[in-house]
Amino acid sequence: MTNSIFWLAIGAMLLVAGSRWTERIRRRFPISNVLGGGWALLALGVVIGPQGARVLDEDRLTQVQPILLVLLTWTGVVVGLQCQAALIRAIPAALWRWITLDLAVSLLLSVAAAGLLARIWQPESPAAAQFLLTGTLAAIALGWNPETRSLGIRTDAPAMRLAVLVQGGAGALAICSIAISTLALQCAHQDSSGAVVFAPYGGMLALAMECGAVLVVSLGAYGILRDSREDDSRTTLIVIGALCLLSGIAVTFGGSGLLTGMLFGAMIGFGRRRLRGLEHLLTHSEPIVASGCFFFAGITLALPGNTTSINSVMTVGAIALSLAIARRVMKPLIMTIALSSLRENIALDSPAARAPIRQAPLTIVVLLAFAIQDSSGLADQLLGLAVLISLMSTLSTFFPRRVRSVAT
Repeated sequence: MTNSIFWLAIGAMLLVAGSRWTERIRRRFPISNVLGGGWALLALGVVIGPQGARVLDEDRLTQVQPILLVLLTWTGVVVGLQCQAALIRAIPAALWRWITLDLAVSLLLSVAAAGLLARIWQPESPAAAQFLLTGTLAAIALGWNPETRSLGIRTDAPAMRLAVLVQGGAGALAICSIAISTLALQCAHQDSSGAVVFAPYGGMLALAMECGAVLVVSLGAYGILRDSREDDSRTTLIVIGALCLLSGIAVTFGGSGLLTGMLFGAMIGFGRRRLRGLEHLLTHSEPIVASGCFFFAGITLALPGNTTSINSVMTVGAIALSLAIARRVMKPLIMTIALSSLRENIALDSPAARAPIRQAPLTIVVLLAFAIQDSSGLADQLLGLAVLISLMSTLSTFFPRRVRSVAT
């Protein structure tokens, strides 16, 4: 009975996520920055999962791992499609400075936060576990939400320029987030006993072999797609086959479908011939794929710490609040410093300036990929922490900090 209910729930979720009615709701209401990206379906996953009504058993991820791997790989392809030569050449120096500064600060804060959390959750954790925790926290800290519609639209040129920079920076840092989290998962993994082992040489070798296998599959798939004349039905079939192959490669080398998908998407983006039919298929399916990932994330997440203790709940809440406040303070500061050379041409008081405060939705997907490979329950707890941080940072954008406009 449980399995039938489970598949009914998945089918209903996909139908609702892909409907135009759902899309209209996301665009119409001011709370679309809460509902967008699959948050409503994440809540549904929590309700029917082990943390809620317990409709699903504890073996939930094993049952749906093939579907979940394909969804993760599909997400990686969408991220990788941003790697187009024309787009990269169009990135201004100020945006490169913003991306680099955000990356550096996020990594430094992640090292400190990993040491603190290791003391709270795993006091006797080895250095390998802290390395893995640092990479995972970096994925949480990096970047921001690229969606600016829900913050309010200003049509003046300075505000539009800032919105374009926000979206471009979010896309570039999404690539960094996948790369860093994958590197951490490859170099620090769990052995058969559940202990975390730091094996950088073996991890890098496996990563190189994984990338080589992806290169071969990508070249073959690109050649077939190029000769398919972008017929919709044929393109869809080829894409499904490529996603299955890429997911299999990720499993074989102990990696993440996010990375294999991202490399495939990057090869398509850098291809000499633009496969517009394929790009249209992948990008327009993004809301459905994201909703599916968030639904599974809701099923698997767990509140960090011992939830039977009031002190543990307060500690977890304090950690989430501290990290959300850190985003609230640091992200606008990084933006202001990095874009100082453009201050006469952009509007720092526009609603788009609040977008970097919000955590990137891709963070939830990255931690979901971690949860597939983690048997200790740490990934489930980090996923719960990331959800709390994301909700807090999103809600804080309803109370924007006033910034004096310097646009002319």
